[in-house]
Amino acid sequence: MKRYINVILSGIVLLVSIFAMFRIDTNVKAENKNSINTIIDEINKIESKEINKNIKEEIDKIKKEEKERQALLERKRLEKEKAKVIRTNTREKSSPKSNPTTRTNSIRYGTFGRLYVSSYSVALYDYNVNTSSSSSLQTLVNNQDSAAYYMNKGKLIIADHYYQGFSVLTSLNQGATSYIKFKDGSIVRYRLIKKSRGVNTGPDLKDTNGNSFFNMRSDIIMYTCYSDGIMATLWVLA
Repeated sequence: MKRYINVILSGIVLLVSIFAMFRIDTNVKAENKNSINTIIDEINKIESKEINKNIKEEIDKIKKEEKERQALLERKRLEKEKAKVIRTNTREKSSPKSNPTTRTNSIRYGTFGRLYVSSYSVALYDYNVNTSSSSSLQTLVNNQDSAAYYMNKGKLIIADHYYQGFSVLTSLNQGATSYIKFKDGSIVRYRLIKKSRGVNTGPDLKDTNGNSFFNMRSDIIMYTCYSDGIMATLWVLA
C-alpha cells in the first residue's frame, strides 16, 4: 500500500513539473512574440517615414518642374507678342511725316524702330523690366533722341521724359494716330483710345482710381511724367 502511494505521489510531482515547464515555455514564447511585434512596428514606422519623405521629394520635384515650365511659357508668350507687333498685317510701306528735328539720312531706329506721334519722333531702345540689362530704364529715357520700350502683360510700353518732347501726349485727343517705323521702311500704325492721368508705382501703371492700365484694352501704352504723376495714353492697332 505504501508503495502505491509513493507511485501516485511521484506521478503528481511529474505532472506538476511538466505543467511548470509548459507555463515557462508559454511565457517565453509570449515574450518573444511581443518582442517580434515591437520590432515589426518599428520597421513599419521607419518605412512609413521613408515613404513620406520620398513622396514629399517627388511632390517638390513636380512643383519645381511646373514652375520652370510656367516661366518658360511666359517667356515664349512675351516673345510671341513682341514678334506679333513687329510682323502685324498692318505693316505697310510708307514715308514718315516731315520732322524738322531729323533728316532722312540721319534717322536713328534704336533697337526696335522709331516712334512718330504728331510732331514728336524718337528712337526706341529695348529695356525688359523682367531681365537684367546693362542700361537702366532711367538711362534710356535720359538720353537724347531715346525712349525706352519694354513688354509687360502682352503690351508694348513706351516711356520718355516730358521735357524731351513726350509732352505731346498731353495735347492729344481720342482718335489721334501714331506709328512706329522700322529700318526696312515698314510701319505699324496705332490709334489713341484713352488718355488718363495716373501714377507709376514701379511694377505697375495705375490711373487715379487705382486701376492698372495693363488690364485695360490696348496694344501699346505710352506714358510720361506729368503733374506729380504720369500721363498715360492707350493705343490700339489702326
